[in-house]
Amino acid sequence: MREIRTFELDRHDVPTGWFIDRPQTLKVTHGQIWLTVEGETGDIWLRAGESVELQPYSTIWVSAAQDGGRFSMASVSAPRKLWVERVIAWFARRPSGPRVLAS
Repeated sequence: MREIRTFELDRHDVPTGWFIDRPQTLKVTHGQIWLTVEGETGDIWLRAGESVELQPYSTIWVSAAQDGGRFSMASVSAPRKLWVERVIAWFARRPSGPRVLAS
């Protein structure tokens, strides 16, 4: 079974973040979308009809070039994870490197 979700960004230039837990396809259905994948150099600009494959255990940031940008996220339903896979996923999304705590 495939799961397909549709999203509409109501404000342009305001990025929204997602943690990708399984392979997914992001496809733009209206407007132009800006996409950044944490840890990769460069941004990706997609227009209506264009898509990108997203890898699991990554964080993405999505924004629209104008109000009303729409896109869909599609993935194959994943089987239930074992507790070991959940621990690996939890560590995968933790930031690496030194952390600065604000006081």
